[in-house]
Order: sequence, then structure tokens, then C-alpha cells
Amino acid sequence: MKNLSINHKLFLSLACIILTVLFTILLLNSTVLETYYMKYKEAALIKTFKSFNLLYKDPYVDKDDLLSLEKIEINQNIDIVIKDFEKITVYSTEEDFTGNMIFIDNLSNMAINEFFESKLAGSKEPYLTELLSDTKLAVDFLVLYGQLDNGYLLLLRTPIESIREGVQVINKFMILISMTSILLASVLAYYVSRSFTKPIKELNEIAKGITELDFSKKYIVSGDDEFGVLGASINQLSESLRTKIDELNDINLELEKDIEKTSKIAEMRNQFVSDVSHELKTPIALIQGYAEGLVDGVITDEEDKKYYLEVILDEANKMSKLTRELLDLSNLEYGNNELNIEAFDIVELISTVLKKNEIIFKEKNMNVTFEHEFDSMLVLGDVFRIEQVLTNYINNALKHVDEKNILKIILVSKNEHVKITVFNSGKNISEENLSRIWTKFYKEDFSRTRESSGSGIGLSLVQAIMKKHNNKYGVNNTADGVEFWFELNIEK
Repeated sequence: MKNLSINHKLFLSLACIILTVLFTILLLNSTVLETYYMKYKEAALIKTFKSFNLLYKDPYVDKDDLLSLEKIEINQNIDIVIKDFEKITVYSTEEDFTGNMIFIDNLSNMAINEFFESKLAGSKEPYLTELLSDTKLAVDFLVLYGQLDNGYLLLLRTPIESIREGVQVINKFMILISMTSILLASVLAYYVSRSFTKPIKELNEIAKGITELDFSKKYIVSGDDEFGVLGASINQLSESLRTKIDELNDINLELEKDIEKTSKIAEMRNQFVSDVSHELKTPIALIQGYAEGLVDGVITDEEDKKYYLEVILDEANKMSKLTRELLDLSNLEYGNNELNIEAFDIVELISTVLKKNEIIFKEKNMNVTFEHEFDSMLVLGDVFRIEQVLTNYINNALKHVDEKNILKIILVSKNEHVKITVFNSGKNISEENLSRIWTKFYKEDFSRTRESSGSGIGLSLVQAIMKKHNNKYGVNNTADGVEFWFELNIEK
């Protein structure tokens, strides 16, 4: 039974108990029932004797008393013979059976009295029972002979065969009942075992789920019995484990974020040092060369000295600006700098940026226009960063504009967004370089002079800012120039 399920084990246990009980009943029925029945009939004969003793205290017996005797005779299957002082039969069943009994065989009526006296002489009671056979009928009887208080002789007998036949009938009936009971008990044991094992199986499935970190299954508590208490405990355990694991996952996620943050900071530092080292080589070399010329006294003309000093100062300013831009870009790309998102008027911001650059526009003799279909438009974004985007786009346009000197800013609405485009007349960007221009330190035109060349960080800053805003940006070649653009969400 080791490999059997608990359902089968419980079923077999119940079936064995039921079979044992039924077998015990059949065994007792076969061995003890007849003896018990004999004792019962003996007690019935004695009870009948005592009833007759009360009945015949009065010498006169009326018809109702005789009717009572007939009822006893019929209901209890007892043959009755009563003889008076003269040994004359006072009452008997259909025939006087005393002459057919073995112990009276060949005895006269006078001998009956002596026989009773001899039988009762050793008895403490005025009656005696024993088993005898009727020689004529060849049937065994349980017989009671006694002497009533009034001196009458009483003889009672009941056939043993009816007792034995009754026991046989009962035994056969018990076998039939046992077979039916076994069938019904088997069905009952099956359903009882299932009713007991069903919650156990459910709890087992829930426990398996918990071991696999599946806390979705819950036991439906339907009572206050042991299963209900156990189910409630497992539900509580499942919920507690789920909570603790969620807490551990949150802690683990925070640790991963901290590790990632630390890694990014280290990467940012390394990249920043590498970028600065790379980009500062040229200005440092220039400063060093011009400074050595001044120290060595190679330059004696005051005008040349002034030029050397201006170059040194200009390169120092460029290094300072480059360092600030690199720090800003690194913070955007790797740091935790959060944007200050707010609603602002994009028309007003563009107008302000253009006004700040009026002097530059005049110096370069730029033809600047601002096209917008509305006087005011609220958008969502970081005002400072969006101004950086506009300024970098405008500076880039000023560096690449052709002799037509056309700079055009166009503002249009597009569904839930506004699109800001900065156009400059000039040479198109080659297809292979359209995707490279956003790369840090990338410069398409390497033939520019030192004065007009940029750091190559401006468009990288634009890219980092727009990614932080989760808005689109890009560049397109047109028939007569290049346009850079970006989008912002309209405030609802």
C-alpha cells in the first residue's frame, strides 16, 4: 500500500472495517444466534407458566381466559396441556400430546403425577425445562413441565425446528443484507474517501504552487473543521511569502539600479576623461606653442604679441566652454538629472531666442524669418533645455548657411504635437553623414578654419535632451538647404 494514493488507502481502510464488521455479525449469527434464540424461547415458556399460575389462582376460568390461552398458543407457537387434581385434561391444544412424548410413553395417567413430582423434586422452581423428542412426529421440542400453585399440572412445548429454521432464514437474509451492504458500503466508502481526500489534494496543489513561487491559488475555506483551519493557515502562509518575496524583489531591483547607477557613473567618468583628453589636445598644443613663442622672445612686435595672447585667451575660453558642454552632456546621458517639465509658450520662447541673437544675425547679414500659424501655443517641456535645443540648431545653421544667408524658423501644429523646424540655405548633408551628425565630436567639414569650427557637441546635446523628453527630432535635406526639427507635446 506504500504506492497507493491516500484516496485509495482511505477507501480500502473503510472497506476493510465494513467487511470485518459484517463478517463478525455473520459469525456471531451462525454460532450464537441459535443458543440465544433457545434462551429466548425458554424465557418465553417460563413467562407463560407464570401467566398461567396467575390465571388459575381462581378455580373458575371464564371464556376470556380461554381466549387468552388460545392467543398465547397461536402467537408464540406453544402447545399447552393443563391437567387438574384428577389428572383430567383441563385445557389442551387440538390434541393431548402427552401420550406421544417419550418420557410418558407407556405410562398411565396415574403415572404422570409421579413423573412430575420426580422431575420437580430437584428443582428450586415449580417448573423445569429441557429438550425432548416427540416419538410419533420425530420432532425435537423445548418442553416446560411444572405444577401450578393450585396443584394443576402444566405442560408446555415449542418446536425446536422453527427456531433452527428461523436462524437459517435469518442467516440467509443476513448474507443477502451483507452483500448489499458491502456494495453500498463500497460506494459510500468511495465517496467518503473522496470527500476527505479532495481538500487534501487541493491543499497539496496549493503547496506545490508555493514551492514554485506561484501564489495565485487559494484554498476556499468552507468550514471551521481541520481542513478549513489548515487551508486558512496555508492561505496566510502563501500571502506572507508573496509579500516577503515582493519585498525582496523590490530590494533586489533597487540594488540592481544602484549597481547600474554606479556602473554608469564610472562609465561616465571614464568617457568624460577620455573625451576631454581627446578634445583638449589641440587647444592645449596651441596654447603651449604660442606661450613658448612668447617666453622664448621669438615675437618682438607688440602687434604679434597681442595676437599670440588673443589666441591663447580664445583657446582657453574654448576649453572652458568645451568642458562645460561635456559635463552637461554627460549628466544628461548618464546622470540622474530630471527635467523640469512645465507648460510654456513656445512662440514666446522662439521669439526670445531670436531676439538674443539679433546682434549675430546683423553681423552676418542674415535674413531671418519666423513663420507660425498662431500667436500663442502652450507646450510641455523643460524651458531651459528646449532653449538649448533652439540655440544649438540656430548656431549650427549659422555655421553652415550659404551666401544667401537665409535662416527660417517654422512652427506648425501636428495632431497632439507641435513641430519646430530650423532651416538654413546651404549645401545638403551627404546621405552617409545624416546619421553621423548626432555623434559626439563629429564634424562633417574638416576644412573649416579654427575660428569657424565647432566642438561637435551641440547636436549630441540636442539628441540627449530630446530623448529625455521622449519626443522626436531629426534632420532633412531640402532642395535649397537643410532643416533640423524637433517636436513637443501640446498641453491639453
